Amino acid sequence: MNLTSKLIKILSIILCGFLVLGLAGCENGNSDSGSSSDIGEEETKSIKVGYIFRRDADADGFSGQINAQRKNAVKNCGGKVETYYIDNVAVADFESAVKALYSYGCEVIVSCSSTYTNVLSSIASRYMNISFINFGSLGLGTANVTSYVEDYYQGAYIAGTIAAYNSKNSKIGIVCDGNMHGIYPIVNAAAMGMRNVYKSAEMCVVGATADNEIEEAVDALTAEGCDVIICYTESPHSADYCEQKGVKFIGSLDYSSNEDDYENMIMYFYSKRDSFFLAKFKELQFDEWETAPYQGTMANGLINVSEALPKAKEKTQDIIDSLAPVITSGQLYIFKGEIRDINGIVKYMQKDILTEEEIYALNWYVQGVKVVGNFRRPNENPVPNNFEIKS
Repeated sequence: MNLTSKLIKILSIILCGFLVLGLAGCENGNSDSGSSSDIGEEETKSIKVGYIFRRDADADGFSGQINAQRKNAVKNCGGKVETYYIDNVAVADFESAVKALYSYGCEVIVSCSSTYTNVLSSIASRYMNISFINFGSLGLGTANVTSYVEDYYQGAYIAGTIAAYNSKNSKIGIVCDGNMHGIYPIVNAAAMGMRNVYKSAEMCVVGATADNEIEEAVDALTAEGCDVIICYTESPHSADYCEQKGVKFIGSLDYSSNEDDYENMIMYFYSKRDSFFLAKFKELQFDEWETAPYQGTMANGLINVSEALPKAKEKTQDIIDSLAPVITSGQLYIFKGEIRDINGIVKYMQKDILTEEEIYALNWYVQGVKVVGNFRRPNENPVPNNFEIKS
């Protein structure tokens, strides 16, 4: 029996032990079509929405892709929604950016980085005339705040499995930007997927944010012997540098428009937020604002995985095809059953099923993870933000 057949058999056995969990309760943010169709000819109101980005929203990368999805949502909204943004906003400048957008007429503010969660939590009650959409926490919902998270770890589980299958030495690397959402769930899910292929496999973790740090991090992973690297950074440079070095990698941005530019990419996973933004715009237009938390998953189409790319090993697509449907349907619930930490200590028993709150509260790595280093350094020369409002 070859490795692919063994892996698919292992996955089948795993699935038999997983509890089928309904995801209906997690899809409460997917009600956009119902709210608008019942209104009929009722007049909608004009809305101004402001976005606040951690990085350059006009460049490639995480912020740039959210910005592109903002534009798509506006285009599909049918008018009466104007959106504006301020980018490169440090956490310490978040409140100043809120004030600038509100002064410009924005009644709704979208926080586009999980690094803003704590400061938003502390200021939201002082701005009750603003409706906030907060990215990165399910527990921040108040009268004027709706929170949403993206279960990127679902895509990471598939990525870890595919990375291990495409590795020749069962040593996988992952570059993580500490400003990105849910580092521990991402790394842990990828490691759990990896160990479906090789129980003795090792996932080496490095931290990096700036492009020069990313290059150091990738070099450190290749020096460790990692022959497949998962890129989870705001900057697309992690993918670009792997491509430059000729290292096989998995991306975590949407490369659907330029995947042919990357000869060494074997697959990618990403978020598609257009429908979520569109739904919130419609709620605002029809005065049906909901503050219930929204959980973006593979089931409601926010989390997506690509097909296997040409660099991938033969039968990679078969594995993606076996995993994606069962994660989407809830048959495979990733954080379920016995889970051991990096030292082999049992943290959760076989009977345990982690809640979303418990998953995002994880602050330790699972068995099979090796922390190689953190290459992030303080920015000693921050550029002052002039809070330019763009559209």
